[in-house]
Formats: sequence, structure tokens, C-alpha cells
Amino acid sequence: MDGNLSPLVILCVALLPNDLLLSSAAFLEPFDLLYDTAVQAFYSSDYESVVRYMEGALSSHREARRTRVRCRLRCQDQHPFDETFSDLRFFDGVLRRAACMNACIEAKLGIQSVHKVSDEVTQDFNRRIPYNYLQLAYQKR
Repeated sequence: MDGNLSPLVILCVALLPNDLLLSSAAFLEPFDLLYDTAVQAFYSSDYESVVRYMEGALSSHREARRTRVRCRLRCQDQHPFDETFSDLRFFDGVLRRAACMNACIEAKLGIQSVHKVSDEVTQDFNRRIPYNYLQLAYQKR
């Protein structure tokens, strides 16, 4: 082999679904760290880094949310609540769904403690503050 990838290998990798690529690649980088790095770069007037890190933070945030939604839906389907509704069966279902969610999220994102985000960062993303930084960085670069 001469070290070059054949076009067939490149085509196969390009056609893989995103879920498979994400699960086989390194785990998702926490968006709060990317966001903090981008904000620091903004105040250092390093606008190229602001764009790179802020776009990474937005992408990571979006993928983390998608993963949680997919896991929640999958676990709801796997552990439906029974028709007979007693306290014991209800809480058994709740605990099974929670365990399923934890296992699913950790399989897709990595250790969940890495993705624990402060309320301040969550509020910034809900208020779409990262887009303000991005807009200013695009204008100044």
C-alpha cells in the first residue's frame, strides 16, 4: 500500500450515517468548554478562534440535545407504563426508563458528568447568546 486511501474507502466513509460516525469517533466535546474558550477568544480579539470554537459549541449542543431526545424516545418505547396503574409498577417503570436513559446517553455522549452544564451557560444558549458572539466575530474578522 502506498498510504493513499482508495476512492471506494472514502465513498464508504462518506455514506456512513452520522450516528455511526459519532459513536465510533471520540465522544462529543462538552459544549460549555467550547463556549467558554470562544468567549475568552472574543475578549482576546482572536475572532478566527471565536468562530471555530463557537460553531463547535453550537454543533455539540445540538448533537447533545438530539441524542437526549432520541434516547428518551427509545426508552419510552422500551419501557412503557402498564395499563394497571399501581404505585409500585409506576415507579418501577420510572426507574427502568431512567436507567435506560443513563445507559443510552453514556453510550452516545460519554460520561454524563462531563456534560453537566452550569445554569448560566444553559441560559445563554436558550437566549441564543452564542449567535451574538458569532455575528460580531464574523463582522470583525
